[in-house]
Amino acid sequence: MRRKHEGYIFQFTSSDHDGCHVHVFKDKRQIGVYDRVDGPMRGLEDVWNKQLQKGLKRFISELNERGYFME
Repeated sequence: MRRKHEGYIFQFTSSDHDGCHVHVFKDKRQIGVYDRVDGPMRGLEDVWNKQLQKGLKRFISELNERGYFME
């Protein structure tokens, strides 16, 4: 599943690392990964802001509605 929220593109694939990662893109390049257990990683912690958090929260909510990425 891939969606755009708050100017960021969020991508989730259940087969990627057993469905525990959300890949985050900005301006057509990957800026990091959000891990279900560890939180922001692989560069995402460097750009962590309220707008990104709001978009990610909305995306995870959509995933949860579909039965994925249950927190």
